[in-house]
Parts: sequence; C-alpha cells; structure tokens
Amino acid sequence: MEELDAELAAMPGYSEPEDVETEKKCLKSHTDKDCGYIHQKRKKGLGYLVEMTVDTKHGIITGVDCYPANKRESDIILEHLKNQPCRYQKIALDAGYDIGAVHRGLELLDIDGYTAIREYQNNAMKKGFLYDEQKDAFICRKGKYLQFQKLIYKKSSQNYYRLYTHPRKQCKECSMFSACATDLGTVRINASAYYPSFYRNNQKVRSPEYLKVMRLRQIWAEGTFAVLKREHKLNKIQKRGIQKATEECLLSATALNLKRLVKAV
Repeated sequence: MEELDAELAAMPGYSEPEDVETEKKCLKSHTDKDCGYIHQKRKKGLGYLVEMTVDTKHGIITGVDCYPANKRESDIILEHLKNQPCRYQKIALDAGYDIGAVHRGLELLDIDGYTAIREYQNNAMKKGFLYDEQKDAFICRKGKYLQFQKLIYKKSSQNYYRLYTHPRKQCKECSMFSACATDLGTVRINASAYYPSFYRNNQKVRSPEYLKVMRLRQIWAEGTFAVLKREHKLNKIQKRGIQKATEECLLSATALNLKRLVKAV
C-alpha cells in the first residue's frame, strides 16, 4: 500500500487527502462487537467473511484471513497475498477485485493477475473510445486524442481519479459531440487512478490463458469454499470475536488441507 501511495504522490495534480467528517448509521451486535453488517443480494446479516487463497494443483489452502462482513475484500487482498510464505506466479480473482489499485498492486507484487471484469457506468469504452497505452491517452471515434492531464481528488468519495481532456472548441463541429462529457471548456474522461493497470487486465479477458485460469478457479477455489461450508460447517461461525472466528476458519482450512495433503503425497 505504501508503494501505491508513493506512485499516486508522484503524479501531477496530487494533493494530500482531506479529513472529512461524515455521519454514518452503523448496525452493531450487542453480543459480538467485532462483527460487521453486510447487505448484498446473496449475503445479509451480521457476521464475518473469510478470504482464502487455494493452490490449483492439489487444492491446498495457502492463506486465510477473517474480517468483519462490512469490510471490502478488495481492501485486504494485497496484504493477504504479501503476508503468505509462498509466492504466486498467477492468480485468478472474481469481479469484486476489479479495481485499479488491486491490479497495480498485483503488478508490484510481480503476480500475473486475472480478474473477472464488472460493468462500470462511466466506462469510456462503452461510448466508443479507445485507449492508447503507450501514449496514456483515450482516442474518440473521430480520432481525437484526450491526453492525461492530472490527478483529481474527489472529496465526496475520498478517491483519486485520472483526468483526460481535449479542447472543446476543436470538437464543436463533430456530429458525436453531444455524447461526450464536457466541463470547463474541455471534453473530459475520468478514469481510475491506476487506469493503465486496469486496462491491461481488461485486455486479458477471454484470452486462452484467462479462460484456463478462471476454469481452474471455478474448480478449486469455488469447490473448496463449497466443501468448507457443507462439510466443515463454515457457512455459519459458531464463536464470537474476530480472534475466535479466525481460529475457527483456520481449523476448518487445516482439516481440509490434511485430507488433501494425504492425496498429494
């Protein structure tokens, strides 16, 4: 994370993030102060989530991290991988990890990441723009280049994004001008602060290697989670507190690993 922050600080337009006071309603348990509340389509309620990495040769679980359910999995994946004794060459991740910082972090860890993509509303590619990685610029349907200008800090989301612009006056006669986003005399595109890494992941999608790695993930990772829930009762934590919940996850993973190690040996 320090390396990612250092990269951001070196970009033009960088400014220190401001402390913003916000009031949030937080649902907490009276009996377990460590757990968090999650409200998703298939997951609802107070509890914990667990992040695991699984080897695709024998199905050995190599890393386990338990965390409150209201925390994002993409926030802990880089530390999760960095703290493991083994070093991965390739890793497959679901669409929850399709974030620029994760893609760039994997590159810094020298891991070849294959992440399922998710649909973003403000995706410039949907509007017919192309991206030139060498020039770090977007190209519109009429061949105009929108160059990277600077980094912008957004107070409301407390996030950074990259600003790509082209002078508006040079596009007034364009038949597609009405479909472009404009502001302060420019045609503009806002993209992830780590967009080059984000783009490189997108280029892997549907390649033979991507399909192979994702197939292995479905077999071993999803299969492992299913076995842990069904056979080792990990679909519901029996203990209270993050430390005891982590202990339960580790014991379940160890039990499954012992079974699989016998077969591997």
